[in-house]
Order: sequence, then structure tokens, then C-alpha cells
Amino acid sequence: MLNSLLKKGLVFGIMMIFVGTSVVSSSSVFGSIILEISDEVITLNYSFTAPKINRININGNLYDEIILDDVPSFGNPGEPCLPIQGAYILLPPGSQVKNIIVETSEKIFLGDGFTALPSGEPVPLSEISYNSYPEPDQTIYDSDEMFPGRMFDEIGVYSSRGFDILVLDLYPVQYNPSTGELLYYSSMNICVETCYDGHHNSFYRGLISDGQEIIKKVDNPMDIERYSFTTPASVHLEEYDLLILTTTALKSAFQDLKTFHDNCGVKTVIKILDDVGGNKSPEDIRDFVRDAYTNWGINYLLIGGDVDIVPAKMLYVSGYDEDLWFNEDFMPVDMYYGCLDGPFNYDGDSKWGEPTDGEGGGDVDLIAEVFVGRACVDSKEDVANFVSKTIAYMDWDLDDEYIDKVLMAGEYLGDYGVSSWGGNLLDLLIDGSTIDGYETVGIPTVKFTVDKLYDRDWENNYWPKEEIIQRINNDVHILNHDGHSYYGYNMKMNNEDVSLLTNDKYFFVYSVGCMAGGFDDPEGYDCFAEYITVKSPHGAFAAIMNARYGYFWSYKTDGDSTRFTREFWDAVFGEGIPILSKANQDSKEDNLHLITRSMIRWTYYELNLFGDPVVTLHISNPPEKPLTPEGLTSGKPGEEYTYNTSTTDPDTDQVYYLFDWDDDTNSGWLGPFNSGDKCQASHTWQVKGSYSVTVKAKDTFGAESPWSESLPITMPYIYRPILQFLEFLFQLFPNAFPFLRQLLEY
Repeated sequence: MLNSLLKKGLVFGIMMIFVGTSVVSSSSVFGSIILEISDEVITLNYSFTAPKINRININGNLYDEIILDDVPSFGNPGEPCLPIQGAYILLPPGSQVKNIIVETSEKIFLGDGFTALPSGEPVPLSEISYNSYPEPDQTIYDSDEMFPGRMFDEIGVYSSRGFDILVLDLYPVQYNPSTGELLYYSSMNICVETCYDGHHNSFYRGLISDGQEIIKKVDNPMDIERYSFTTPASVHLEEYDLLILTTTALKSAFQDLKTFHDNCGVKTVIKILDDVGGNKSPEDIRDFVRDAYTNWGINYLLIGGDVDIVPAKMLYVSGYDEDLWFNEDFMPVDMYYGCLDGPFNYDGDSKWGEPTDGEGGGDVDLIAEVFVGRACVDSKEDVANFVSKTIAYMDWDLDDEYIDKVLMAGEYLGDYGVSSWGGNLLDLLIDGSTIDGYETVGIPTVKFTVDKLYDRDWENNYWPKEEIIQRINNDVHILNHDGHSYYGYNMKMNNEDVSLLTNDKYFFVYSVGCMAGGFDDPEGYDCFAEYITVKSPHGAFAAIMNARYGYFWSYKTDGDSTRFTREFWDAVFGEGIPILSKANQDSKEDNLHLITRSMIRWTYYELNLFGDPVVTLHISNPPEKPLTPEGLTSGKPGEEYTYNTSTTDPDTDQVYYLFDWDDDTNSGWLGPFNSGDKCQASHTWQVKGSYSVTVKAKDTFGAESPWSESLPITMPYIYRPILQFLEFLFQLFPNAFPFLRQLLEY
């Protein structure tokens, strides 16, 4: 199918063309072809509206908050909090950055005498503290030099699926702290000069689906034309979507989950640590996943075991918090198994994951090829809990009213102005927000009933744990929590309180609380995320929680953990990414351009998914069963035939289609198409025989329809006249010529 799409020039709806003076060369990886190109210049323009300036009072000090539409403001503690535009630029294949030139419009003077709001200090969500006010760094605020004094920072070049992406921070607003002068640029032209060095990334698979993922991440999607896409008929000896990695003792307990996925069209393979080889270390596991990605085509990894069963990689991270100017820790990071490019310890010391531990001393890989989840199981009983809840959720009746129930649980965080209440931060997730200079789509109240359990609104400013237990037991689908937490404590419940949950309708929980996802057991016991997902037949089917401190900002809603939460729900409802593992990773990559700021890297590392990475949230009604495919019902092997179908979506969402050709191949998801519009797909059967073509649909939120009725297909004819004559004889004399029949496999 992909070959036929390429022949018709339908790759992303644009023609695949040679760029510059191109020389075509074959690649050994998947038989893909990459265009060798000459040195190139990529030019992009970024435009900005005039900033808005708000005067605010914090603890008796007057500050000016600079707001630029659709551009977040950020800074390290004590720095002026100014707008920063992230830029994600796809580089040509086989090229590296030679030079970056920024050309600006005329500077526009906004006035002087301003005192820019200083960036606040990140506050950990582990316990209540008080009176942490943003304070200016006087070495900056006494200076007579423009801040930041440069037009951009190069964050780094990151790779995903064999594509290289340059990440920049752009600074359209400049500030002189001594005079209070503010100026900005209404546009910035970015010219990236590249030179061709011929390097080839071994993770480039040449798949159209990989290219479709990349164009969602970059500001110059049309430059995907510089790559060529082809998928030979037999790329892999084996081909899978999901790898489950566990132990011999637990393998059989995951079989029901594999069977369910297989029946739903998610090809799944279970492997054990003995298959990994080596010392079964995290490094060995990562190499095994690399091989599975390259040779089996996997996109998802489920780690089936607690940290002492299937080890986690402990990465080092440091940053700034409210109590210590410098804070550092080691934390378990399952993203290590999904970000496959380069090393994570270039300098060979004991600290893996430093910003200089990537290829050639650059940053480590932070854009994923494989999306990862973990079932933190210790026993077959744990696996049974995890598998039964996961299957039950995936197979749940979407008409059940519980699907519409969302619970927001916010606590009192301390005396921090607008950030004193977790409810204030959770409100940014409801229907979306444009606060803090960037827009995110939130949980829509037109589709969901949102219940608020806020200390802010509760008598005596404190809701008891019995209240959230009761609401969970009365069924909830999605639960967001913003409050204080520890390894064995979250949502005001201790680990032991999970036994009080009796719900049989399972929920997904996202919590920004500290340490509740610390599954490496630094305190000697299982963390709360493990208890609520695998230690009980009730509770949650999946959770996203922090391995160490979660962080908010004092006197500002744009805290580090809040940014990731907002981007997570924007991925689900704004970008159409309802798959938990992909939405979690997308929330990180959307914040990648800020990786050098505050506790962003810290939060980037620590947010792990406790759940099946393939699970799609039930957030919309599925399309109707597609019409039976229409097209020729007989033909010749080796020739291409076209079939069409259509369906409607009850929510009028756009629709993708998947054709199953009944020869161990399918079309891949095609689309999106508007509800009711016809979809066409072409296929070539290589072997004569009888086939049944079926098709199913899914909407942009991942809700899938049933399979259509089948269209019977026969491929009775072959090319050569002599064989056509023999086939005629075999039909005329069905019991004759037994030896010839055997020889020709009739």
C-alpha cells in the first residue's frame, strides 16, 4: 500500500521532489532511499504582536509583567521573566548546522522606567512552605546592559526516527534593567545554513508514518520533501507494534494482554530478559529495544516488572529550587528506553543524563522513537490486577455515563499568591487557557462533567481523604491532582488507603505531587503509583506521576509541573494524541526548548507512565462501522486494484481508515478525512488465492469503529499464458495431473 501511495505521489499530499543538485543513493536500512543534497539554507519567519504590560504588586513591590500573545514567558530564578519563542527546525538529511543568522525587523521602543517581573523560584510540592516571593537577581537588575542581550540560544540538535531537529530559543523582547527600557521586534527571520556531511542515522526507516510524526513536531513541515520514503514489501522478518519485556516467571501472566492487543490489530510480542543477553543491564535493554525498533518496527514498549525485576536507568539531574540554590538527584527514567539516539554518558563518569552526555558532548536524546510505559509488578497477582484493569478499560462500553466523569482534586499549597491553591492551577486544564503567554486546549466541559474537589472551596480549606475515596468509589474516569505528596502518600491517601477503593470502573490519574511515582523505592517501600495501579484490583488502570519533586512557581501559575500538565491535555484534546504514552512524551517535547530553564529538565525526566503505553483514553464516540469496501472482486496477482469506503462520525470528528488486505499486510492508517467523505486505497496481491478485504475507522481522538463487512476477492489469474492454460485444464479435469498440480502448488 505504501509503495502505491508513493507511486501516486501522495506522501503527505505533496510531491516528493529532488532538492537542489541531488544525487540518489541507496541506503541499506530498510531499503530506503535518501536524497544526497548540496549545502542548504533554511529560512523561517516568526512574527509577534505588540507585548502587553501589566503592573502587579507582590509583597509591596511593584513589577511589570510582559506578556506576548502565544509566546510563554520564562527565566531562571531572579532573572527578568521575558517571552521566549521556541523554534523546532527540521534539518536536511545527512546535514549539520554550519551557521545561524537572525535578521530582525526594526526595534520598537515600548518605553522606559519598567521593572520587569523577576522569575520566581520553583517550589516543591512535598510540603507546605510560606512567603517565597520572587526576588530580582541584583547582578542583573543593577546592570546597564540589555537582557538577555542576544537574539537566540541554540538549545541543540535532537534526533527522532532518523530525522534531525534543531531547537532554538528566540528572544523578541529585550530589557535594560538599569534604565527600565523595553523594546521588541515584530518579526525575526531565522536563516539556518547547513552543510552536507553525508551522515546517516541508523534509525531512519523511510516509513511514511515516521514522516507523519515528524511534521507534527517542526515549524517547517514542507522540508520533509528533502527526504524520500519507501517501504519494500518485506522489510522485516517479523513485525510488531508493541514489545512487552518481562521475565520468564511473569511471561504467561501477560499472555491475555498480548491476545487482546493482537485481536485489536496491535501486533504484540512478549520477550524475556534472557532474550536481552549481556548483563541484562539498562544499557543492554536499550540496545535490545533499539534492535526491536530497527528490525521489528515496534513503536511501543511495556516494561513488565518492578525496578528489581526489569531495571530502570537512574539519570542524574540538577536545578534550582526554593530552599537550595542548587539541587541535584538521581531518578528512575523509563524515557531512556524510548529515546534511542546516542549515548547518555559521553564523559564516562557516574552521572548519566547530564546535558553534555549526548553524542560528541552535546545534549542527550530527548525526542522519542519508542513510547514507554511500565507495569510495576512483582508477582503474577500484580500482573493479573494490571492486565484485567487494562483490558476492562480498553473494552469498556463508551456509552457508560462514567466515561464523562472528570474529578479535579486541588489542595492548599502554602502562601504563594495565585499559586496558593492547587485548584487555581487545575482550572487552567478545564476548557483550556491562554494564561502565561501560551495557549493550551483543556478538558472540554461540552463533553465531560468536571467535578471540583478543592481546598480553596471547601469548609475550613481542607477536604478529607474520605471525600476523594467516596468520589472514586462512585466512579470517575479521569482524575487530576495538584497537591502535596510523598513516596507513599498522594491525594491525601496513604498506600494502605488504596485498599479502601472498591471501584470496578477504572480511572486514569495524573498527579504533579512529589515522589508518588518514585518506583525505585528509595524509602524501602513501593510508591503510591504502584499501589494504585497494580497492588489492587480496584483504583487506576494507569497513572502519570513524578519520581521526585514536582514543582510550581510562587506568585505565578506558570510553574514547571503545571506546564507539563497543560501540554499533556493539549496533546490529548488539542493535537489529537489520546494515547497516554504519546501524550506524555509530547508534553515533554513541547517544553524541550525550555530545557535549560529552572526545573524543566528535572520534570522532563521524572514523569513516568505507569500503564500500558498503547492505551487510548476514551474521550470521544467512535465512528460508525464503515461501508463494505467497493472495488473489483477478482483480478491478477501483481496488479494494483483500488477500493473505497466511507463512514460518519457522531461527533463530526475527522476520520482515519485502515484496510486489512488479508495477506498479512494492511494499508496503515490513512487520513484524516472529513466525516462522510470517501476514502480510496490501493493494493497489489502477489499470490493467487482468495482474500477478504475489510476496513475499520478511527477518529482523531483514537476511538475505533468495528470492522466492516468483508468483500471477497479472488486472484485466479497469473501472467503467463501457459500457466493460464494449465489452470484451465486443472479446472476442466479436477482429478487429473496430480504430480503437475503438486509441482505448481495447485
